[in-house]
Amino acid sequence: MRRLLSAGLFVACVASVGRAQDTTALIAGDAAASAELSKIIEATRANGLPIDPILAKIRQAVLFAHTPAPRIVAVARAMSARLEEARAALAPNPTQLDIAAGGDALGYKVSAQSLKDIRRVSGNRPVAVPLGVLTQLVTNQVDEKKATKIVADLIRNGANSDMLVAYGNQVSSDVQSGTKPNNAADLRNMGLSAVLGVPGAAAAANVGDALTSAGAPTPPPGKKKP
Repeated sequence: MRRLLSAGLFVACVASVGRAQDTTALIAGDAAASAELSKIIEATRANGLPIDPILAKIRQAVLFAHTPAPRIVAVARAMSARLEEARAALAPNPTQLDIAAGGDALGYKVSAQSLKDIRRVSGNRPVAVPLGVLTQLVTNQVDEKKATKIVADLIRNGANSDMLVAYGNQVSSDVQSGTKPNNAADLRNMGLSAVLGVPGAAAAANVGDALTSAGAPTPPPGKKKP
């Protein structure tokens, strides 16, 4: 049976960030795995990427999932790679929060192209909130291309962060109540577009109730990448 990283080992690993060479402090649980985690964290930070998403993954795996040590190392390495991919997709000057949100989106199987689309329509503005809403839509089984277009259009039409967050939460609520995901996304988009003054949106919103007709129960959100 493979050994698991203990909660105490996780604390030791986090405490060791910044002094990765001192691996003797990590022998309590699995010295090889904890040393590898330290290397991943240090390399990620040295590369100018945020390390909090990796630490959060480790914390979740250790404290809640009781994941075997080799798997935790693989999860940390995968998260580091996604952060690098997110930074490239969100170039030229993504913030640390943008990169973290992009890495999270990629973990939910949002494509790098969708990240690029959101960056393009946002200009130099932060994109952490739009990417979070995009991820929320995709995890609620809204088609990725549709979700990306909706979020991009809302940004283009002047939706602010509060509006986007409210939109995402409304779609989630509708889906949980039984509305088909794509229909929920379209309906709420019509309503918000009408508020933003998008031509034709108000008329479309008036007939939007037809989109909420009962359908088959929606499947549970897809699993996130480790």
